[in-house]
Amino acid sequence: MVADVEEEEGPLPPYVIEHARSGRSKCKICKRKIDKGAVRLGVLVEGPFGSGYMWHYLSCAAKKMYERVEEAYAMNAWEAAQDPPDPADLPTLEELKVIAEKAAADREKKERERKTMPYAEIAPSNRSKCKQSGEPIPKGAVRIVLGKEAHFGNQVRTAPFAVLPVHLHDALEDPEIPQDPATLAEELRENSRGVDPDSLEEAIAEAGL
Repeated sequence: MVADVEEEEGPLPPYVIEHARSGRSKCKICKRKIDKGAVRLGVLVEGPFGSGYMWHYLSCAAKKMYERVEEAYAMNAWEAAQDPPDPADLPTLEELKVIAEKAAADREKKERERKTMPYAEIAPSNRSKCKQSGEPIPKGAVRIVLGKEAHFGNQVRTAPFAVLPVHLHDALEDPEIPQDPATLAEELRENSRGVDPDSLEEAIAEAGL
């Protein structure tokens, strides 16, 4: 059985908006329990034992799949519910669209801010250490973050490996850090955010790139 799906019998509409009939379901998006009586959106799926609904809070569904919420409203999906809510008590599509647009903007912002290794950054505290030498990295110092591979059976995962610029060349001797020194300086200039350009150039020079 698909997780968080309540199996149903007979032909079913693609969507249903209802008061939860028990407290057993969880929102597929936020993973929180949907309390009995709370309004939920069911999206029909096919499981190994028949058809059933995957449940979501309306606001969560708006964040991830607003088009389906629109379809459910267009179909008056509450009319198919065993315990239907009063449509006047539901959030309007305009309100849900605002939630959807904010969620999309937040995802876009996170995507822009996602760091691509290798990059340089400013150490936010004095608690970190250079992975190569073990020396403390002072707060406010520029550190260079490389990608170090770790092998788990057939899987390869890349973890951040932060070093002081002076120890960069020693780190590049590690075969699990597949970084081309010839392109590293340019990649650092392209990938580093929040580092003053002069400080970045000083770190690149200190690293001997």
